[in-house]
Amino acid sequence: MAPQRRPTLELEKETVQRLVQSLDPALVASGFARLEGGSTEVYRIDLVGFEREPLVLKIYPDEPEWGPSKEELVAGWLKDLMPPVPRWLHVDETRGILPLRYALLTLLPGRSLRYWMAEPDIEQAYRQMGELLRRIHAVPMPAYGYLRGGGIDRPVSANADYMTSAFEDVFRRFRNLGGGPDLARRLQHLAEGSFDLLDGGDGPVLCHDDFHQGNVLALRDDAGRLQLSGLIDFGNARAADKLFDLAKALFCSAHEDPRSYRPILEGYGPVGHPDIERALWLYSLFHRMSMWCWLTKLGLDPTDQNGPGGLIRDLLAMARLDR
Repeated sequence: MAPQRRPTLELEKETVQRLVQSLDPALVASGFARLEGGSTEVYRIDLVGFEREPLVLKIYPDEPEWGPSKEELVAGWLKDLMPPVPRWLHVDETRGILPLRYALLTLLPGRSLRYWMAEPDIEQAYRQMGELLRRIHAVPMPAYGYLRGGGIDRPVSANADYMTSAFEDVFRRFRNLGGGPDLARRLQHLAEGSFDLLDGGDGPVLCHDDFHQGNVLALRDDAGRLQLSGLIDFGNARAADKLFDLAKALFCSAHEDPRSYRPILEGYGPVGHPDIERALWLYSLFHRMSMWCWLTKLGLDPTDQNGPGGLIRDLLAMARLDR
């Protein structure tokens, strides 16, 4: 759903060679190519020598300034995850070789799950997505809050306090960006009627907050089965209620492929919540409004049914004002 925004940079062979030698003077680059997808420029760098695994070059924009350190931090917390995450091998913020900050990391096998969405066994991969998300949520966090390079920014001890403040912020932004006072009033009334759900939960956990087909890698194994092979992109990560993240994953993944909703939920398994449907509704409302605000602020066509217009349609349905 989100538009791709990336800094543009034309690499030359000599520059790539300097990059790999900043990691190890013995390395020699044999070639490089831009990788698909992503909100930043990402390149594969092949190295001379049969035993040399390729590298990934990820280039970061100027903002947010804590982007590289945040991703390195979160990847470290998930170093034992299966399927794996990349290892950040080197972060350079000096702009001595490139005019932008960059990181060198390990290359994971496979391709974005978007590549496999037409395959007949895609639903099995979606179940694996649910299982993977549950394993991410096994990482406990000390408080609720958005993550930056040094950890949780302005940590909050109670989910109700954290999410009440987050809802107040998103409703304010929604109104200021022209979301409509009647719709905002109706949605806020409905949301506040479910705020009792925010007092429950199992405590804060690590949340990817951008978990969808574009950030999950997959391949065919030796038996021909479609298997997840990696997880990437931790720029949105935060500490939150696991249902906050599950709702975002279902929302984003189902937008790309409606078939994904049920198998992701099945793969995730029991959530131990007394009213899972109402909780997912509440968090989905937050994510839809947040996405609308972001896309609208970017200046996208407000009538675009694959963007702001479609989100307003869904919000009207949630408010039961679409009749």
